[in-house]
Amino acid sequence: MSSSSSEKIFQLKNFGLPLIRAVDDLAEHTRISPQLVRYLSYRANFLYKRHELPKRDGTMRLIAQPSRELKAMQAWILRNILNKLSSSENCKGFELGCSILDNAAPHVGANFILNVDLKDFFPSIIASKVYGIFSTIGYSKKIAALLTNLTTFEGRLPQGAPTSPKLANLICLKLDARIQGYSGPRGLVYTRYADDISISAQTIKKLMNARSVLGKIISSEGLMINHRKTSLQGTMRRKEITGLVLTENRVGIGRASARKIRAKIFHLFTEKSADFYHVNGLLAYVHSVDKTTYKKLWHYIDQLNSRFPSSSAAQQLHRPRSILVVAVPA
Repeated sequence: MSSSSSEKIFQLKNFGLPLIRAVDDLAEHTRISPQLVRYLSYRANFLYKRHELPKRDGTMRLIAQPSRELKAMQAWILRNILNKLSSSENCKGFELGCSILDNAAPHVGANFILNVDLKDFFPSIIASKVYGIFSTIGYSKKIAALLTNLTTFEGRLPQGAPTSPKLANLICLKLDARIQGYSGPRGLVYTRYADDISISAQTIKKLMNARSVLGKIISSEGLMINHRKTSLQGTMRRKEITGLVLTENRVGIGRASARKIRAKIFHLFTEKSADFYHVNGLLAYVHSVDKTTYKKLWHYIDQLNSRFPSSSAAQQLHRPRSILVVAVPA
């Protein structure tokens, strides 16, 4: 065994990653035949089902859905390799233990917020950068190429593969480091949730300067800004990050969203709607990002239960077992 091979094996052991020196090793780890591993790698581009979903702005998003066997392989790669690697501290999206609340909370109290959307985020990340990740962590050229084939579609990250979000975060380590390197010394706060970048400051001048520098950094990293979805929010405008509303001292869903959920709950009690699945989903979401509003919504449900004693709506709405709900005046 060559010294370079020994060094790579030592590197993989330090990361706690599975040792894969040949196709047979990957087959043994995943408990599928070497022939199927080769087939999934060589024929990967033909193992996706394409379909389009409309975006909010009216354009279409291409979804490339991997076959069942390929998706299972990608899920194994995600669990056993990618999720053992650390993304940047600024990255809050698609990371274990992180949520949109973690993305928005650092910006509470800021006077101004700059939100920047990265255009065609996954398709903008090319296969050579994916190969760079697998190669850097210690896999040989052959295995890095194999893993790249298994996680890319037509030379790019597919939107629809379970490995794409984590790979994108790892590839954006340099992007995050460069933006943080600019932001930190200037007193700016920077977070990224997938393709949503947020930078906050106390003065608009700092953000205007940051906007110009940000564009240069993003472009040099091979990514593009979606200028239609870029916004600068100040003292006279509601501050919002990844769908959450920021006030001077807290993050929440905002009054407008709370009113809409209250209306849906009322319709359940008055039998104008029976979509309990949707409302329970909304309640679970609010519980995860805005405990104060969540308690108020349940106080409202208790009030409606008293007003409509013959309704069974309250019994079909679920409280997470982990929270003790205390009545809070609406």
